[in-house]
Amino acid sequence: MTGTDRAGLAAWLAESRLNRGAYLRAQAALLALETAVRSAPAAISGNDAEYGAAPAQVRGRRARHAALAAALALVATLGLLLFLLPHQGAGPAQRQLTLQDGSRVMLQDDARIHVALDGQARRVTLLSGRATFHVAKDRTRPFVVNAGQVSAQATGTVYSVTREGPAGGTVEVDEGSVLVWAGNERDQAVLLRAGGRLTLEPGPGGPVSPGPGRAQISLDNASISEAVARFNRINRTQIVIADPAIGQVGIVGLFHADDPEQFAQAAAAVAGGKVVKHDGMLVLQAR
Repeated sequence: MTGTDRAGLAAWLAESRLNRGAYLRAQAALLALETAVRSAPAAISGNDAEYGAAPAQVRGRRARHAALAAALALVATLGLLLFLLPHQGAGPAQRQLTLQDGSRVMLQDDARIHVALDGQARRVTLLSGRATFHVAKDRTRPFVVNAGQVSAQATGTVYSVTREGPAGGTVEVDEGSVLVWAGNERDQAVLLRAGGRLTLEPGPGGPVSPGPGRAQISLDNASISEAVARFNRINRTQIVIADPAIGQVGIVGLFHADDPEQFAQAAAAVAGGKVVKHDGMLVLQAR
């Protein structure tokens, strides 16, 4: 038994008194059977009548065979017992599905999905739990996973989506890149690249947690006020525009979604203003 198996057995035994009792009974039965097998007379091989085996020898042989059969039955029972033990380090249970487009979905534990594929789009609704998607490449039909009010779109990549509360979701990208947005605001999507992680929790409960990954926000001549709204939606550090004229200035660039200060400094430079930190907020104001 490996160290992992021993750890799993210890955890299973600690769960309840019934488990410990079953294990002790199995050990006692195995010891008794081992003693019976050792004490039985040696068996005579071949046909008993042909070799003239004495009745005592026959009885000993039969006793040994019965003990061996019982031992095998016990081994099978113990094997089932060990099979049912939790395997430490094995990770959550997974089920794999293959969709009609060739994409593969790994469902963990109690994850449930609803799939809708047509000629224009591939949509999957994550009803509960966590799922990993190995998306078959098809640039003509985007692959969109909806978790509550959070959407994650790719054309061919590997990423995971986890339901968070009644309306939120966490997206983690293993390969390629994924667009992530909340509600109907696809035009304000965040670009999440391999290694990136983003949690969106739409609604009054709280903004969002970009996590340790490098999610990005792409701005193409958007107004600073529009850009600030996007950053505030996914960061706890809020940006405040003190001078309305700054908010009307356009800005272009690709910014880290989890670095509102970097964006605020860039916006201030473009608009000829400055950034002042006040009560945990980043205030954009005129010089």
